[in-house]
Amino acid sequence: MKSRLENVRRRGRVGVSVMAAGMLALGLAACSGGGGATSGLDGDTLKMYTWIGGKADKQQWSDYIAGGKHADPKMAVSFSGPPIGDYYTKLPTVMRSSSAPCLVTFQNGRVGQYVQGLEPLDDLAKKNKLDLSAYSSAMLEQLSVNGKLYSIPFNAGPTVVLYNKKMFADAGVAEPTNNWTTDDFIAAAKATTRNGVYGFAIPQGSNPISTLMAADGHPWADKNGPKLDDPNFRDALQLLVDLSNKYKVAKPLEAAAGGTFPDIDAFNTGQSAMEMQGLWDLQHAQQSLGKDNVGIAVIPSKSGTSKGFIGGSGFGITKTCGDKQKAFDAIEAMTSKSGLEFVTKSQASVPARLDALDAWSKNVGSPEFTTVIKQMTGDATPSPVPSNQAQIDTLLTQYEVDAFSGKSTVAEVLQQVKAGLGK
Repeated sequence: MKSRLENVRRRGRVGVSVMAAGMLALGLAACSGGGGATSGLDGDTLKMYTWIGGKADKQQWSDYIAGGKHADPKMAVSFSGPPIGDYYTKLPTVMRSSSAPCLVTFQNGRVGQYVQGLEPLDDLAKKNKLDLSAYSSAMLEQLSVNGKLYSIPFNAGPTVVLYNKKMFADAGVAEPTNNWTTDDFIAAAKATTRNGVYGFAIPQGSNPISTLMAADGHPWADKNGPKLDDPNFRDALQLLVDLSNKYKVAKPLEAAAGGTFPDIDAFNTGQSAMEMQGLWDLQHAQQSLGKDNVGIAVIPSKSGTSKGFIGGSGFGITKTCGDKQKAFDAIEAMTSKSGLEFVTKSQASVPARLDALDAWSKNVGSPEFTTVIKQMTGDATPSPVPSNQAQIDTLLTQYEVDAFSGKSTVAEVLQQVKAGLGK
């Protein structure tokens, strides 16, 4: 189970077909990219370079292409690429090669490092009268650099609280409302910490910190990187430590073995009543605990008016693409309302379009799910994605355990992370 979860986690809650080996070899030919009429196309078929880590990835990309063809039968897209661990490393070379694709994909807003090889999409969106207001505004901002849009979102990854309904009922705790506060959350965690089960499972790395900050409208990073000196950053990490050390409602974080996610395992095996996670884990949690037993809630906030933290994914167009209009038509089809509604029939991925959320909730959850997701995606706190995201998570995971063990204070941990980033 852990290997599958690791694969899903690493690819940023999204994933998906074919011709990987042969087309990747072509994509890595280190030649200067051309801009001829056939660049990035195989006949009438647009080539897309993306991450492919296995069957789930292949299926997901196949579903997005099928959704696009549902919206526009003339659309033709093939895809190839390496696993997510190699994707971003190889992407610059691929975009410069003589066989560069027309379409590329990004997860969690990671476009900033690649804009030199990407076509800005604002003019194409205006020319084609694409209504960008249909998409999550926070995601559009996250997929933009210096005010220019470089990727159209297809998948939203809002972080939510997953909770075990039976555990809440057995403890006599009311299910969370969409305006629950941090105090409400702590009270629920205390009540459900019983019979050897914790009320909450603490995640590692930056995501829980950024999520808690976003809930009250505080971005966790800016153009210079993570805001490690922001008191709200410190308070978010301190709350996580307090859940374990002060309130005794969570197991303290320990040194992580590579590729393991104890918070996910704890929730999905009934060892905790709540977890804070992206919706990519929802279907697996439902399979483990029962579909009707898993609820989702907004992230608790100090004010009770929670904003979302999302890390969505999008399609971009390379500068060397020989037919940018055709490429944009394909993106428009794959991210259209009907295209994304088609995808929700087989995928748990939350569509980036707000008008496709009802279809998603009917397929994977309940009408109540729609209310939560609309709040988390419609009113979200945009944060840029630091170029050194992986390093930040590595350092946080390394040092934050010292705050749980009492070896270091939260302030000292953040100074250690800051020092590590400066090396």
